[in-house]
Amino acid sequence: MVAVVSLPAVAWQTQPSPRSVGEERFAQAAEITFQKGAQAKLPPHLSTLLGLSKEIECSFMQGVVRTGSQVQGFSVSVTNKRDIVLFVVDEKANDQSLYLTSPEGSLRRVVAVKAGVGDTVRITDKEREAFEKEKEFWVDRLVPPGAAK
Repeated sequence: MVAVVSLPAVAWQTQPSPRSVGEERFAQAAEITFQKGAQAKLPPHLSTLLGLSKEIECSFMQGVVRTGSQVQGFSVSVTNKRDIVLFVVDEKANDQSLYLTSPEGSLRRVVAVKAGVGDTVRITDKEREAFEKEKEFWVDRLVPPGAAK
């Protein structure tokens, strides 16, 4: 006589954690930008500093908002939708901050351009706070509370 024991296969498999509402809204904002944004190019030097290419221009779908001399942007890579760049440009000072992220909304890299010269910046609490502010701006604009699927 043979006894067969059947154990549920899922008992030891890890399940992905569900996205928070904020993560879901950010992913939706990225998809909206990818589907409805304007075609744009990220210059080779910025693509390189962000770690997206080696001195090659990258294509993005982009949303942009101008308020006086400040320009804010939300860009989703055409070749890899997991590469998302949020940016803020101060045209008077000729300064820019660029934040590389993903649909989950985790900060991967920061690039600062001061007086036209760009460099990768170590991520500190100050950069995280500025990044979260930009994420919130775009999520509230593109996926208002209550509009999340």
